[in-house]
Amino acid sequence: MTLILEVLFFSGLGLIIYTYLGYPFLLSLKNKKSFEVDNSYEPSVSFIIAAFNEEKGIQSKLENTLTLDYPKEKLEIIVASDGSTDRTVQIAEGIEGVKVMSLERRGKTSAQNSASKEAFGEILVFSDANGYYSTNALRKLVRNFADPKVGSVCGELRYKGGNAEGMYWRYEVMIKKLESRMGKLLGANGCIYAVRKSDYVELPDYVISDFVEPLKVYEQGKNVIYEEEAIAWEDNPPETLKRKRRIILRSLQSLNYLSNLLNPVRSRKLFWQLVSHKILRWFISFILIIIFISNVILLSEGTFYQLMMFAQVMSYLSATVNQTVRYFLVVNAASFLGIFDWLRGKRIITWTIDR
Repeated sequence: MTLILEVLFFSGLGLIIYTYLGYPFLLSLKNKKSFEVDNSYEPSVSFIIAAFNEEKGIQSKLENTLTLDYPKEKLEIIVASDGSTDRTVQIAEGIEGVKVMSLERRGKTSAQNSASKEAFGEILVFSDANGYYSTNALRKLVRNFADPKVGSVCGELRYKGGNAEGMYWRYEVMIKKLESRMGKLLGANGCIYAVRKSDYVELPDYVISDFVEPLKVYEQGKNVIYEEEAIAWEDNPPETLKRKRRIILRSLQSLNYLSNLLNPVRSRKLFWQLVSHKILRWFISFILIIIFISNVILLSEGTFYQLMMFAQVMSYLSATVNQTVRYFLVVNAASFLGIFDWLRGKRIITWTIDR
């Protein structure tokens, strides 16, 4: 029995170390690909804003979009209203140069699919109604499409007044940059990412588009990269368990659509990334529980286990004063609950505003 508990304890500890330290270390050893960047490249662009009940912010969002440094004759702005019941559509229709689509309530992914069909741009740029772009952000995004091997580009999302997610978010940005070196970025920032229209894949309503779309682009043989100079700003998101729980559930729903990429034989390299960056992270809560329980039972086995228990307890207690630890615990509690929702068959397609 003691041996089994020790195997569980050290296996769990090893998985956590690998997930947060080993994976980025291995990424850093990978050869960096070279991609062409042309600052003068100006393809036609369709700027798509999926919106649901955004009457408070849609006008300022559109004003921000209209001031972007890009040729007006090459820029199409589309507001895809996903069944808004407030004045979102009326406000957007009152702004010159904006195309408005009033759609049935079927979720963000469906709204983006509908807008993409109507878009004339060679490049599709996806944004949220609460995200504001730096003046040159659009140029910085599209310059990467001068390289025909690039199919999707993710910009950098920053938060006004600093990021409530602290070090955890900076760590995630580091991972994105390391994955980008190989042209295999796993997921984008929903507020600022672009896809070559010829590479765009229409997705089922139930998936998270900014997670799945870049993966489907890569599946077609194109590279997906990160552009840190293309910057968008948002207000700090509310640090709520409900929001994180919903995101985890929808991410797990999306795995049903990624069965090809979850096959280690057919997609060996991307399978490794998906497991290391996403799936192991989602299940860290279970690993932490296994480590804690096995550690409690092993307390009588010596000083090492007593010190490890002390370290665990102090780490959890530090969440009361440490923002990063608190966010880590919120994310993992949400993962635990999201996995529970997923296992009992719960589904979420439409989204709600948390601001």
